[in-house]
Amino acid sequence: MEVGNVFIYITVILSAFTSLVHSLRISNKTYIEIQGKACFRRMNGTHQIGCSSETKGNVGILYHITGDNDTEWLLKRGPNKPYIVLLNSLQFKLDFIKKLKNSGKVNGIIVIHVLQNETLTPFPPEGFSPDSSCPNDRYGLYHEDKNYGNCQNVTWNPVGHGMMFEDFDKFPIFVVINQTEVDILIEDCYEKYNKPLPDGSVREYPLCAVQLKDTMSGAKDAKTCYRRTQVPTNLNPDTYCDPLGDHNVIATIKAVPNQDVYPNNSVIVAAARLDSFSMFENIYPSADNHVTGIVGLLAAAEALSKYKDDIINNNDTKDILFAFFQGEAFDYIGSSRTVYDMQHNVFPMVEEKGKSTLHLVNFSHVSHFVEVNQLGYRDDGKVWLHTDPLSQINTQTSKEIDKMIQLIKSVADNMSLGIGENSRSQPLPPASVQRFLRKEKIPAVVFSDHQHSFTNKYYNSRFDIAKAIEASTNDSDIITEQAKNLTRISTMLARTLYTLSTGQDAPQDMKSSESIVNDLLFCFLISRQCEMFRRVLDDNDNKNLDESSLPYPFYVSVTSTNNQVTYLTKRLLSYFIGDRVNNTKDNCKQSGSNKVNQYYWMQGEVNTTTNKRQGFCSKSTAVYTLAQSPLFDQDDYNWNIDEYSAWTESSWQTDSIQMRIFLVPSKHLETVTLSVGVILTVVFMTLTYFINMKADVLFSQRRTRRY
Repeated sequence: MEVGNVFIYITVILSAFTSLVHSLRISNKTYIEIQGKACFRRMNGTHQIGCSSETKGNVGILYHITGDNDTEWLLKRGPNKPYIVLLNSLQFKLDFIKKLKNSGKVNGIIVIHVLQNETLTPFPPEGFSPDSSCPNDRYGLYHEDKNYGNCQNVTWNPVGHGMMFEDFDKFPIFVVINQTEVDILIEDCYEKYNKPLPDGSVREYPLCAVQLKDTMSGAKDAKTCYRRTQVPTNLNPDTYCDPLGDHNVIATIKAVPNQDVYPNNSVIVAAARLDSFSMFENIYPSADNHVTGIVGLLAAAEALSKYKDDIINNNDTKDILFAFFQGEAFDYIGSSRTVYDMQHNVFPMVEEKGKSTLHLVNFSHVSHFVEVNQLGYRDDGKVWLHTDPLSQINTQTSKEIDKMIQLIKSVADNMSLGIGENSRSQPLPPASVQRFLRKEKIPAVVFSDHQHSFTNKYYNSRFDIAKAIEASTNDSDIITEQAKNLTRISTMLARTLYTLSTGQDAPQDMKSSESIVNDLLFCFLISRQCEMFRRVLDDNDNKNLDESSLPYPFYVSVTSTNNQVTYLTKRLLSYFIGDRVNNTKDNCKQSGSNKVNQYYWMQGEVNTTTNKRQGFCSKSTAVYTLAQSPLFDQDDYNWNIDEYSAWTESSWQTDSIQMRIFLVPSKHLETVTLSVGVILTVVFMTLTYFINMKADVLFSQRRTRRY
């Protein structure tokens, strides 16, 4: 290659790089990026829900609505449509959102949600729940029942308006959770450029605009987008959507050899749910919704573990299977999968590579089912017991339920703990056990904090936070009132399970730990950088904790991602009911024994003398089982029936979600700029044409005469 050509290539590359740098600088000067959380799209078997934008985003002049007068001005006088509207939490209601969307003047919405400042994010006093008024009814026990279906008997979630299940196609909705970002939007954008003058007249240009970009790949319904994803089109196929799902966490007190079989009616299931949902990405606090249940069941397991030898060393005792189900907010994904696996005699099918499968459990083995539901807002100060009226038509089942309730009341009375029993004709609230009762009438009781409708007015919403249930503290050493109450409930639960298993009264010193309950609430709801999480994690997991102090989200997410809440729950369960064995970190693994034991290395507690953690190997039965709808495993599944839910999440590119502000000139200036640009283009094209025509004259070189 000639030196001249190399020089040309280098010059072109440098020019291109310089142009890129200049373009980035111009972009940075033109736009201000705003950090926010987007409402995204999901799909079930029949339709799509959630939000999306135009391919390049929706653009509009920012307008801040603070009252009815602002709304009236926007809809009747606002001349600069389309607008992007900024709302506070009290204005974010379904009817109002539809009114703005249908006006033809609004191109998207931003919601303020800064919990540190309640003047900006007040809690709606009447409640707020984007879930339906009858959650999970379609895939529950009573869907087609003429007496109980569609919440005819009890409307469980009366404040539920179903916003979560609306389709806001090409209408992006974002939430801003940072005070700094809110100040930029209000002070630097709206008030400085857009706010109408005191007489209501419009501000002069330039105006401040917002671009909301929320481009989703999936569309129509789960069947369509999943089929498109499954069809290979090239070497790098596109993904339009992924199934929602993760893993359930289960563990038994007894480690039964693989070749042994459970006797009939010899297993007690103690269950809770692991997940919630929200319209917005990674905003899933769910304090009462399910964290109280998770903590209550984990604390009960810890209390029971001190007396587990009474269960293990007696062949006449019933085993206790702890189950934490994932994906329950989306029509019982985890519990549905467990029921499916039980029916096919493959439960639990362990999803951990290289580890042995547990002994099989099916419906004939289950004697009782105890589920821990919402516990934070106790109606009349009591824990309420719910039972299924359909199951009690069976005389034997009804007798067993009577015995369970009498036992629970007896244990609670000895603790001076208030217990309320609902009418036997009232159906169960939304609960995982409904999926089991569709197949088998098991004696079952659901613990909750509500007698009839939910006492939680913020069910499956971003307002279901620690402060709302009085579990908020900046110091994990301070025992909150909620922690004290939950400790008493989990103690009652532990003693009940012990008696159901052994047939004997529980020891009076069997108690859950207030400090453990308090720590768990703090870890799940306040900060992931907490002592309890660090104890149960491996040394290699510290980096994930240190990345942020925010609590982990409780969204089930898609099957291809790792869910930290599931991972931590499994390790916590192993920590509480497992045994510490004298293994080093390198040999903390299964060694060919036929017992169902899994091994987990944990950092352990801090030694106060050396100020270092004392790591140990935990041996337990805590494992994952699959929590994904069975229909995704069946090529010939009939999508028209309602046996299993079919939830998927739309995929999107890394640059598909974006919010930024910029200034826009007047239409007149834009027209002038365009016109001048067109004129200059025509002039220079004409000039170039004539120069090219006369190039041989204008650029001819005089030859030098040689002698």
